[in-house]
Amino acid sequence: MGYKVYVNKSINVFYDESIEGSDLLITGFKGFGAVGYITTLHLVEKLDCKLAGYIVTKYMPEEVTPDKKNNLAAAFTIYSCSLSGHKVVIIVNHDVPLPQERTRFAETVVKWAKSIGVHEAVLVGGFDSRFREGSEELRWIATSHYQRRLEEPRMQQGLYVIGPLALVLLYAEIFGLPAVAILPYAEASRPDPRAAAVAVKRIGELYGFEVGVEDLLEEARKIEEMINMLEKQQRETTLPSSERVYM
Repeated sequence: MGYKVYVNKSINVFYDESIEGSDLLITGFKGFGAVGYITTLHLVEKLDCKLAGYIVTKYMPEEVTPDKKNNLAAAFTIYSCSLSGHKVVIIVNHDVPLPQERTRFAETVVKWAKSIGVHEAVLVGGFDSRFREGSEELRWIATSHYQRRLEEPRMQQGLYVIGPLALVLLYAEIFGLPAVAILPYAEASRPDPRAAAVAVKRIGELYGFEVGVEDLLEEARKIEEMINMLEKQQRETTLPSSERVYM
């Protein structure tokens, strides 16, 4: 049996009907530190999620790749999972919609989510670590319909969520879908799996499940070691010639 289709003008959502009645939607994009992308990919792999469909845009990126289970993963791939009694849909965005399609893409995601019965959405992104004010690990911002509260400080006035994540949050507000954006502090210049680990743990605390983050922390350690090594090499190459040591 093939997929059901939800059509919103130039964007189609092909999905397995078994995900109808899902409680929660989780998604994110390759923004600051690629936190949203790393988080969703980690959840799909660790929670043994099943391939459940695709979002196909008018200007669809011409790319596919096998996922961990050798399913065909496209630019915007939908998975279904079961988490402590929650029926969850995760959209993994391997790419970012083209600028001319981002508004329609965000609108489609929210309308489709409501059409299949999703009650809440968690959007994951990164927050520039230069704006950290204390020991908190993240900031957050939610629609007026979202009733859960996080202990960390909200995102303050004058700072902005940008990109497709902002558009999804906006349409969630417009169409009445309770949604929260979780924004761990992240390094903007490189993928930040440590920030993704913060997001994974916080989502688990909100919805009563636990997902291991050891792989993410190990990857973060490797990245940090590589950066330290490159910085050391750069310092050594800038030393005066009389101070260099050749071996």
